[in-house]
Amino acid sequence: MRLCTAPKLAQQALTKHTLEVDLHIEKLVKNSRGLSNTEMVEIQLRTVKQVLFENRNKKGLKIVFIHGVGKGVLKNEILKLLTKQFSNFRVLDANMAKYGLGALEVVI
Repeated sequence: MRLCTAPKLAQQALTKHTLEVDLHIEKLVKNSRGLSNTEMVEIQLRTVKQVLFENRNKKGLKIVFIHGVGKGVLKNEILKLLTKQFSNFRVLDANMAKYGLGALEVVI
């Protein structure tokens, strides 16, 4: 099993109060070749945790996590994480016009 260091975050401040984080694996690692689906989800979840932890005291900040549309595995894992470890944050589907069904918005 190949160990991955903390991914370089593909994030962009959209406004002073909104942060966008793209969780597509090609945005998080240089080369995803050889990674299993489980390993990719672990990297993506580690990124979510890292961003939430780093921004946990920025009340009112909106973080848009772009997870993409697929079978819903990553979205469900993010929702589980939020329920267990970050239940004090508000979570909703991100702007449908901009992201479609492929993003969640978390309000700190």
